Amino acid sequence: MSLREKIIDKLKTIEDPEVHTDVLSLKLVYDLNVDEENKTVSLKFKPTVPNCPIGVQLAINLKRNLMEVEGVKKINVEVTDFIMAEQANEYLKMLDENK
Repeated sequence: MSLREKIIDKLKTIEDPEVHTDVLSLKLVYDLNVDEENKTVSLKFKPTVPNCPIGVQLAINLKRNLMEVEGVKKINVEVTDFIMAEQANEYLKMLDENK
């Protein structure tokens, strides 16, 4: 199974707890790029609504879950279309620093 397939399978298991549907089906994840050679993944994530009360939490959960995928060396998640996108992106960067 390719790294891309593993990432997609994992994304199908990560749900938005308020609507009980996975982030892929909700189209909350886009611009997914998987570099098989360097084992890096980048994607953009947008919460269900711009003022989602759990948007930051969901972005962190998304990144943590993807970091569990076997073979992944680095995950870059960029939060967009969200009133707290700047803060969310800062938290996500801190996850890399605290490895």
